[in-house]
Order: sequence, then C-alpha cells, then structure tokens
Amino acid sequence: MISLRAEDGAPRLDRFLADRFPEIPRARWDVHVRTGEIKVNGQAVTKGGVRLRPGDLVETELPLIAVPAAHLEAEAIELPTLYEDSQLWIVDKPAGMVVHPGPGHSGGTIVNALLHRIQTPVAAPLAPEESEDVEEPAEEVALGWPGLVHRLDRYTTGCLCLAKTAEAQRAIQEQFKARTVEKRYLALVRHSPKLPQLGSLLIDEPIARHKRDRLRMVVAAGGRPAQTRIRVLARTTSMALVECELLTGRTHQIRVHLAHLRAPLMGDPLYGGPGRWKDVDGQALLIPHPALHAWKLSVDHPVTGLRIDAEAPIPDPFRALAAALGLPEF
Repeated sequence: MISLRAEDGAPRLDRFLADRFPEIPRARWDVHVRTGEIKVNGQAVTKGGVRLRPGDLVETELPLIAVPAAHLEAEAIELPTLYEDSQLWIVDKPAGMVVHPGPGHSGGTIVNALLHRIQTPVAAPLAPEESEDVEEPAEEVALGWPGLVHRLDRYTTGCLCLAKTAEAQRAIQEQFKARTVEKRYLALVRHSPKLPQLGSLLIDEPIARHKRDRLRMVVAAGGRPAQTRIRVLARTTSMALVECELLTGRTHQIRVHLAHLRAPLMGDPLYGGPGRWKDVDGQALLIPHPALHAWKLSVDHPVTGLRIDAEAPIPDPFRALAAALGLPEF
C-alpha cells in the first residue's frame, strides 16, 4: 500500500497519480480509479474526474502492467530448481521475490530469471476471454507474461511452475482452466473452533470484492465460486498448522477462506491475522509477512502427459516460527 499527500492546487486524482508515477499512463490510472481500487481519506473512490484538496490522503496499490517480452531483460538469477526439462522449470520461490516486473520492480523478478534460463525470448500469449472457469489472475493464473502459468504473492514461498515454450505455456494454462493442476499449501493460522478436528473440511463459499475496501476480497453471496479443502496437521490452544488444497484459484482465496473460519494467516493483517504474537516463552514475536508456503504442485507434462509431482522443502523460517509458537515438529 502506498500513501501520498496532495499538496497545493486541486489536481484531478488520475493526473496526480500519473505525475507521481510517470511510467504508468494516466488512462490506466483512470481505470484504476473507476474500479474502486484507490482510497481518498479512507474512502474508496469510484468516479473519474475527482479533484483533490491540499492535504488529502491518497492510498493505493500500484497497478500491474504487462511489459512486452521484447522489453524484458534476461538476468542471471539463481533459483532452487525442483524440476526442469526443455519444456518446464518448476522452482522453489523465495520469500520477497516478485514474480514479474511492474512499477517499483523493473527487474530481479522470476520472469527475468526465466528469460536468462531459456536464452530465447518467449512471446507472451494473448489472454483468453475471462470466464467463470478461468482462474483469477491476481494469485493463481498469470496471463500475458512470458512463461508464467500461475502466480504467487511476493512473500509466499514454494512451488512455482514456469513454461519454457509458448506451446507449454498454453497447455499448462488449459490445465489450470480445467482444474486438473493440484496445489497444496501450508499455512500457520490462529486457532479457531471452526477448524476441522479430524479429517478435512471443504470450504465452498463464493468470493467477491469488498464493497468498501476494494483492496480486499470477502465471502459474499453472488461472488465467484471458490472451494478450498482444509486439513489441520498440528495445533496448540492458540495456533494451528493447516494444509490448504486449492480446488479453484480466486483472488486471495486461501486468506479469505481462512479468515471466514476465524483462523486468519499469521502475519496477514489485511484479513485479521496478527503480525505480533508471543512465543512459548512469552517473548514478543514479530511475524513480518503472511505465513504461507506453496508446498506441493502436480501438473501433467505438456508433451509426454506424464504427471509431475513437485514438493518444495519447508523453509527454515517457517519451521522456526512454528516451533516458536509451540507447534509440534512436522
């Protein structure tokens, strides 16, 4: 989230943002305004042409803008490899690494690393028309970027599948559309009596954008269908380690469904997850970002059709946090 203060004068909101971020066209900011993704003094703005007053507080996330493949630079970035051949590269994404370039992140991304790995630029395919069966672009499917077939948030670690050819990219995207890709995550959450005691629990709750806070999603009637299967692996009286299987891929799906169970992700204040907690010794514990790890991913090879099962080792910081919270070894 970026916070800006309007100064003297009364500029239009879209022009004010375009002046601050000249790499983003004013027309793109106008769309960002009209979709309610910008707040002025804490209130979402949904109309174009809004004029600011001196001292107004503007809050926004930078919009994502695809960059043509020809303008992307290949960078020699080493990433842990879980699987690789001439068609696919499945990596263990580290926390803090951005998946693709955008405002504020012109390089050092997964896409830059992929272009160096394959040496030959791969043109990004055109995005198909969105339908109820296509995964949401914000978290699970990345359309319009060379090599990407899905995405992970900046601080989410674990399995990320990349395509080395345009044909492989289209084939894997079709698997996401058909929901044949298996995705399992590990999450550290606040304990809730709504979590399953034994076995698993299927959360089948539609997800829509929050009416007032356009940066958040919420369980709501009339939203897009969303299904997550939850299984508790370990628990204490206050914390739990859960496995989340994504059966669909809506924006913020795991975070929203866990919050719906009153078991928000540790380190996720957007959905009510504490960023500070006490460890088993009563010492203050800082949780700098959501505790979410893309643990396992299974996909059919785009050429041979054989099933590929990838598993990303649980990061040491994740294990250390679980131990500090008193959860059993896993």
